Amino acid sequence: MRVADRVRLLELIVSVPTYSVVGFTGGRLVYVSDVEGVTSLWSLNPRTGERVRLTEGPVHSVAKPSPRSKYVVFTRDVSKGRELQKPYVVSVEGGEEELLADVPPMRFFGGAWDGERLVFSAATESGIALYLARRGSWEKLTDLKTIAYPTDVEGDLVVGAGMMRGNPRSQELFMYDLSSGELTTFTPKEGSVNKDPVIKGGKVLFESNFEGRNKLYVYDVNVGDLKPVEFRFSDYVEYGAVEHLAYGWLRDGGRYGEVWVVAKRDGRTKPFIDGKAIPSPPGTVGYLAVNEAEGKAYYSASSLTTPPKIYEVDLSTGGCRVILDNPLPKEVEGALGNPRFVRYDSPDGLKVPAYVVESRAAGKPGPTVVYVHGGPWSEVYDYWNPLIVGLAASGYHVIAPNFRGSTGYGEDFRLMDVGDPGGGDLEDVAAAVKWGRGEGLTSKVAIMGYSYGGYMTYLALGKKPELWDAGVAGAGVVDWVEMYGLSDALFRKFIEALFDGYREDLMRERSPITYVRNVKAPLCIIHPQNDTRTPLKPVLRYVEELLKKGGVFEAHIVPDMGHVIRTVDDMLRILLPAILFLDKYLGTEAKPNT
Repeated sequence: MRVADRVRLLELIVSVPTYSVVGFTGGRLVYVSDVEGVTSLWSLNPRTGERVRLTEGPVHSVAKPSPRSKYVVFTRDVSKGRELQKPYVVSVEGGEEELLADVPPMRFFGGAWDGERLVFSAATESGIALYLARRGSWEKLTDLKTIAYPTDVEGDLVVGAGMMRGNPRSQELFMYDLSSGELTTFTPKEGSVNKDPVIKGGKVLFESNFEGRNKLYVYDVNVGDLKPVEFRFSDYVEYGAVEHLAYGWLRDGGRYGEVWVVAKRDGRTKPFIDGKAIPSPPGTVGYLAVNEAEGKAYYSASSLTTPPKIYEVDLSTGGCRVILDNPLPKEVEGALGNPRFVRYDSPDGLKVPAYVVESRAAGKPGPTVVYVHGGPWSEVYDYWNPLIVGLAASGYHVIAPNFRGSTGYGEDFRLMDVGDPGGGDLEDVAAAVKWGRGEGLTSKVAIMGYSYGGYMTYLALGKKPELWDAGVAGAGVVDWVEMYGLSDALFRKFIEALFDGYREDLMRERSPITYVRNVKAPLCIIHPQNDTRTPLKPVLRYVEELLKKGGVFEAHIVPDMGHVIRTVDDMLRILLPAILFLDKYLGTEAKPNT
């Protein structure tokens, strides 16, 4: 395919808009979309179909809207991608966005908005703290000595979750009293993982694994009572959820029940209200926004081969309709095979879950990319991913493993990565090559990933050079020790949690720069200039080492961009050099790695 044709194809893919519902308030559905090229906040009147773009520049994060206010709070990066943010507020009806409070630029990573107050956690170079902001003022509430984030606020009670005991294998709930300034910690069982509490009338709904499998519980703060959530309908129990993508209280109560849930299993999700399944297409449903007054529920949904759309469900009749469509261009659709979920064996016998998207533009066996997700505490859902779609539409089969350490498969599986990054997870990723060849899918093979996936790409090329014909590393880590020294308080704590403490010898042993001289396959490096999660400086040193050894590589430093992809142009600046590089070294004319 000519370069011009390849560019046109990829432009079609990255221009397919994303839609993500974040809530319902003021009679309008609030969602995030890049439909006009920039990740922005939008609102939609479901009755009339009228849409309003609420923000001009890219938004970084959005606090869950409060039904008590028509105003929505979001943060914006004010540092050209360095993720130093300030909080802003805008009406769901449109109008001028305003600075909520003139806080110093900080890295926000959790927030709860009650319509008047924003409680948030943020990090600076020196520390992590809990803050309170309201229109025109702000204050620091308390220092936090760990990664912890608020998720809800009601009256004087703030709730959240974090590694409050300093143990990376557990997570506790915290409660902060705004009137007394007292911070307390709650866990049903020492060593358990407890997540994302939300409040209604002093009752805290949260997810916990303290009885083994992840389940939902309600803790009554006033009387100290703890009990599992009970539903009127049995659909949720029959579904067999492994984890939960989202959940919340129904505020009116009674008519439709008390709790809604988006449950997870095998990389897909399903919405429920009071245990009754809500109609939804196959794939992944995100947040569920419920308008109880009119008996309607809203969500965005997609799959690996179906772009996001927004749906409305009538809770009385069960009727479901698309209220914001998103057709896939025919030439892209025709190149994509159906995604399938598989499990394959890692060398130690672990069953590794993975998604496979075959390319109809490639033969079998054909060129294949092992796509490694970021995180590592993340996963590849059956959800729209322009990077995976771009690979498959360009003629590459894709195997996307959810290696040990991934979310979505229970806490025991996720915690297998703690103290062992670049160990068992690397074996899981490498085993995808053997599986692909055993299935008759794979001929030449590359590895590609972004963030932690970029790290795994660098490490795989250096520690298992015989496996790969090429590699594409986006925004990856090459030196954990140097990254630690360049990080702010949040990412220092992240590295300590991942490695189970500051373990310098292990960090050096698991750093790709230790193995750079072993790299044989051509390597494409793509790195944002202003990245503060995975800083550029160590990568430039890695490039110097490649030059010394005469390695074959390309290095694309993306100017004025940070770690997070917030615009369609930025996605293209990541995807285009990756595909053109793979065409050169993995396409039909390429020679295998020897």
